[in-house]
Amino acid sequence: MARKAMNAPRMGEMLEHLRALFGRDKVKRPGDSAVSPARQRVGPKPLAWLFENLARAVGDAGVPGCFWGGLRVVAADGTTLEVQDTQANRERFGIHHNQHGEAGYPQVKAVILIECGTRAPLGCALGRNDAYEPALFDKIRSRLALDMLMLADRAYFDYARWKACAAQAAGLLWRVKGSLILKGLQGFEDGSYLAQIRPSSQLTQSGRCRKGESMTVRVIEYCPLFEDGTEGERVRLMSTLLDPAQAPAEELVALYAERWSEETGLDELQRHLRGPNRVLRSPLPDLVEQEWYGFLLAYYVVRATMSEAARRAGCAPRALSFVHTTAAIKRRLAFFPSAIRGNEKHV
Repeated sequence: MARKAMNAPRMGEMLEHLRALFGRDKVKRPGDSAVSPARQRVGPKPLAWLFENLARAVGDAGVPGCFWGGLRVVAADGTTLEVQDTQANRERFGIHHNQHGEAGYPQVKAVILIECGTRAPLGCALGRNDAYEPALFDKIRSRLALDMLMLADRAYFDYARWKACAAQAAGLLWRVKGSLILKGLQGFEDGSYLAQIRPSSQLTQSGRCRKGESMTVRVIEYCPLFEDGTEGERVRLMSTLLDPAQAPAEELVALYAERWSEETGLDELQRHLRGPNRVLRSPLPDLVEQEWYGFLLAYYVVRATMSEAARRAGCAPRALSFVHTTAAIKRRLAFFPSAIRGNEKHV
């Protein structure tokens, strides 16, 4: 009963616009029992298709924070989403295990590519809770473009993925593990240096890379300094931007911090748009994916709206409040139909 009470006003809000345009006698609100079967008939593919065709970069050169050195800054990261604890969801998505056995709700893993300056999502791949995050990213790697500079965490690096992304994007700036063996070639005054990377024997044996091939990269190593004066663990960045005159090490270190825009965006999507401490409500896997793409489309609309508002105001989108923008859009949806009721020329 609680679920019906929660859904009823939302369904009314969704239909109010159509009822105002076409007449309340022509647009009837369906019963609660009819909604789930209708969603099952639709399935996740139409919403996934809509997102894939709608999602695109929305920032331009006039929006602060969207570009660096003429390149659009994007980042990839993953998150997990808790879903209803049903047998079907357990089988499709899996459940977390610890030393005591199964724990918590079933979880679906999502990897998202975002535009850092606006936090607009550009691509998404879903998988089981134990899916390998970089492999999920490979499914949306085609969303990269030749005007982009991609940021990524150290989990994403292997030679084949680096090579593939370098061919699709104008630049890469990834964190890599300190244990990665790098053969130094040339040092620069800013402390960075050129090095060679080669594919692992596993990659060559699998045929993904040729034996003996290599790539030249630029490496930047530093220890972040915290406000209390202490140093953090050593960070090693690797980039395809080889010229220190065009890409100074200090600027690249500051730029890499933009990767946290991805995590901030995921927090906005999960905590503020979906709601804190809430699981996706759908009991069936296909409806879980459909529900997630619905949230992702809504988040894209909010972020695109904020980007346009920031462009008109001449400020960075991050200067605007996500919570206030979402509330303003909801008010607009609620009150817009009354302004056009009975005026069918707006159809």
